[in-house]
Amino acid sequence: MDIDIRRLDPEDLVEKAIVFQYDSPGHFRVSIAERDNGWTIDLTRQVFPEKFHKRETEQLVTKYKGSSEIYGAFVEGREAGLIQLEYQEWNRSVRVWDIDVALEFRRKGIGKALMDLCKARSLELGARRIVLETQTSNLRAIEFYKAMGFQLVGLDASNYSNDDVDKCEVRLEMSFLLGIPK
Repeated sequence: MDIDIRRLDPEDLVEKAIVFQYDSPGHFRVSIAERDNGWTIDLTRQVFPEKFHKRETEQLVTKYKGSSEIYGAFVEGREAGLIQLEYQEWNRSVRVWDIDVALEFRRKGIGKALMDLCKARSLELGARRIVLETQTSNLRAIEFYKAMGFQLVGLDASNYSNDDVDKCEVRLEMSFLLGIPK
């Protein structure tokens, strides 16, 4: 499959909404316990008792995403996926705000091609790492990011709501270190 990736002009995408959706057979149950000498944090993989489906729509271009670069992946002229990234000079990191592959193009190398582009662009920008967010309920994304060399670097147990742990949707931060000296 021939994948054409090109940079898109955010001005042309102001009205574009992106739909994130996935099914997941399971999640990572988060347990945080305070101890006399610190905390214990445990993430244990579990199966959902019922089918889990997530679907959210969000504007692609927003103020909080700063001066992001957006790249689209096209197959035979059709949009197959996109990635939105922003270089954050203060900590020399590239934040992946969005990476999405259209349902019909998943598991065909589109996500890998977009992530490879992100790694190359991050090196060009002088970044020391790439960071992104996912949720404990998105097992396929977690496995994809791990396959791309990302590691878990943190979590936020109340990022989306006050009951993220009970909803099995805890925010995970994952990072890929580029190996650039300080």
